[in-house]
Amino acid sequence: MKKISKKMLVIGLTSVLLPLQVFAQDNAPSSTPTSAKYKPIKLEAVRTKETTYFKIGDPAIPTNLNWITNSQALDFLPTSVIGDVNSTIKDADGVYWIGTKTGLQRVDFSEKDERDIVQYFAGPRYLYGGDDNVLQLATDGDGGIWVKNEFGVTHIAMPKKTLKEKADYMEKFVSVVDRRGNIADPSFTFTETDSNKKYVDYNSPTGTFAGNPGPVDNDNLWTAYYGIGETYRYLTLKREYGKNPTSAQSAEIQAAKDAAIRATKAVLLLNYVSGRDNGFPVRTYALTSELPGSTDFGYQTQGGLWFKYIMDGSPNPNSIIPSMQRSDKQPIGYSLVRVTKDAQTKFGDQLYTGADQNDPKSFNGYQLTKEAIEELNKTRPEGQKLGTDIYVLDANGNKQVMPVITNASNKNTAKDDKTTNATNKPLFQLTVPVYEKIPQFFNDLFPKSAIANDGYIDLNQIAYKADTSSDGIAGVYAMYYTAYTLLCDDSTPELIQMKDLIEDATVKMTNLLLKNDNYYIEDATGKSTQWAKWSAKYVNDNIGLIKQQPLWKDNVGVYPDGTDALSYGFEDGPLKALDLMAILKTAATVSKEKYPTDHQKFKSAYDLTYDSTFSSEAPYVNGKGYINMAQEYKKRRLIRQATWGYNLTGSTKEIVTYDNIFSLYTGDVQEDSNLNGTVHNDWTQYINYSDEQLCWFPVYQLIMQEKDPVRHNQITDAFSQWYENEKREENPFYTFLYQLAKPDDTTVDLKSAARYLNRTPALKINFDSQYDRQDVFYIEPNDRDGGRAQTNYPLPLDEKNVHKNNINPFQRTKNGVIYSKNPNYNYKAGTMFSSSTYTLPYWFGRYFEMIEEVK
Repeated sequence: MKKISKKMLVIGLTSVLLPLQVFAQDNAPSSTPTSAKYKPIKLEAVRTKETTYFKIGDPAIPTNLNWITNSQALDFLPTSVIGDVNSTIKDADGVYWIGTKTGLQRVDFSEKDERDIVQYFAGPRYLYGGDDNVLQLATDGDGGIWVKNEFGVTHIAMPKKTLKEKADYMEKFVSVVDRRGNIADPSFTFTETDSNKKYVDYNSPTGTFAGNPGPVDNDNLWTAYYGIGETYRYLTLKREYGKNPTSAQSAEIQAAKDAAIRATKAVLLLNYVSGRDNGFPVRTYALTSELPGSTDFGYQTQGGLWFKYIMDGSPNPNSIIPSMQRSDKQPIGYSLVRVTKDAQTKFGDQLYTGADQNDPKSFNGYQLTKEAIEELNKTRPEGQKLGTDIYVLDANGNKQVMPVITNASNKNTAKDDKTTNATNKPLFQLTVPVYEKIPQFFNDLFPKSAIANDGYIDLNQIAYKADTSSDGIAGVYAMYYTAYTLLCDDSTPELIQMKDLIEDATVKMTNLLLKNDNYYIEDATGKSTQWAKWSAKYVNDNIGLIKQQPLWKDNVGVYPDGTDALSYGFEDGPLKALDLMAILKTAATVSKEKYPTDHQKFKSAYDLTYDSTFSSEAPYVNGKGYINMAQEYKKRRLIRQATWGYNLTGSTKEIVTYDNIFSLYTGDVQEDSNLNGTVHNDWTQYINYSDEQLCWFPVYQLIMQEKDPVRHNQITDAFSQWYENEKREENPFYTFLYQLAKPDDTTVDLKSAARYLNRTPALKINFDSQYDRQDVFYIEPNDRDGGRAQTNYPLPLDEKNVHKNNINPFQRTKNGVIYSKNPNYNYKAGTMFSSSTYTLPYWFGRYFEMIEEVK
């Protein structure tokens, strides 16, 4: 069927709004901000989609179905419009089901939101094997539909459910995505234990899911998502069920609290799992049994900078680099870096233009600092000195000392050597001292087999990934703030100890960041991790000089010779500013009770961020005036985009204008998109959607804690620049936070945020979806999307791939892949995403009374 415009379909639509009755709250105190003028959206049960899959010939397919193989129900439309329609039904509710050669449509003129009148079903989520050629339809008599194609039959049930029921349903699948409290998006298998059922029904009482979650980069971020949501679930239920809950309600409250505690513990563990005793937050960790084939000297296929505990009493083969030395403690063991591709070859990118190419600190890779090399060489014999006898060459021919150097790579261009083993050991493997065991508080996250005879976690079974990112740290501080101020609300021994550990971890981690005025997280290489850095030089290198150049007025940041002068971290500045401010504010809050000296240090550093200006040239003052940098989000994107455009003009070095843009087009869709964005001042084409997600966490902490009205408004003004694009995404994750930041703004679109939740699949299994549609306009790609076009409005989540909030929601296809039909599609295995992107905003919105469930 040729796509019918939704606007055409809603002509003459009338809606009848039914009276709504809000649940009583037993006079519980409201959590709505006192200045709030917004009114909550009243939530009703809406039809959801539940699909069961039958292969062709399955005897379980009902034999009494009235299959329709014609389009008579659409006889009122011109033949030219319905030429590709195979089957049409108008069911008892007046809903049209239209089966076409390119998918299924549901048209319901009684939908209260005109955007939901036409709903589209395609791909393997709804049509067996992803065969979009619908041959026959049959109503199920209860609002749903039976759909037949060449490969099989699907039953799409449409039961009415509340958003609360959907949230409760999602909780049933947490065990599938949970790995010792960490939340991932794992592969899964579905097993039907009833041998008589050959079909796949994910809601079958005799069916079971099993997940295979493994270590994931930024485990702390993804787990914080879930943990913060569960905390607000706990608070909301406790408030709404009142002082005398039923036994069932008490159990529900306790389940929410237990889930929040487990997630908080999993995040907190990542601050202790390295044994460095300095608050270093690891990216992720694993039991050695989860890293099959890996040995101390053999090759590990998982990339990154991994370390494995060596706690057998053997001496550390290396001396301790200066930044890891302690005067108050002696090591109890050491950790040995694993042989990975990255540990051998990751030199990283140059951080500063014009920087010393021989200085490892000029790059964000894994090469060791000169100070670290000098210390290590003190105990190395002649002929085995690092940097002179043992080294690799980078792309520029410079000598570098990487965490792993092998016989095959020594004195050569660095390579990914996979041949090492116990008899062919690397010439050099970096080590880091271990100063403490993991507190026993975390024992219950581990299997008994991982607990040693002394009652502590067996460190010999632990490997962890270092090179921590600021992404994960954003989640950590948000989780700690939430747990410390909201979850630790009683004096049970578990919560008392958890609160103590949050205080300890927060103080140590923040002091690690502030150490020597570094404003970065230092790793075992003696320098910053790749991304966890917030220094003024990193985000503002030479801005003072660049601003003096004539082209600055045209948003072009270059040196006098015309070369790109923007530092690697320039465009990160506004996010890094908010991130640092939240770190310091939360650290000041958490440390106030037991660490007064640290509290004052963190508070003073936080106050400095509200200075009138930020440093733009040496001598840089870290943190100074960062609130002003936070308000340059749009400006910096325009500058970075225009400077890229200037670079694309080649040797002519022209500013991109309307007059010359046609002559500058390269034919590369990505580059041409950049040129167009430059000439139109369209900063939305240069958005990093992962950064949008990350911005939520510091803004959340700041608006919850900052009570000074002037400062609060400055924070809100900065966030408003981000929300200018986020509002068109209609995502409650952003909408509800913005409403909380501006409680007196009655124009915030809470209705669309509630619809977003309504249209979120209850079961977050990822299926490829059909994006080749005629009911959207396609616009040129975002600068970061690899040439993939964008839709002009966000498609409902139940009509596209399941995804997290870190990708462009307008992106046309997932990774550029378009599915193909498959008669043997395996519905018993796949990828299941965490429900966190639903449960966090849902419970957040409920708690702050932006949405209300109704009877």
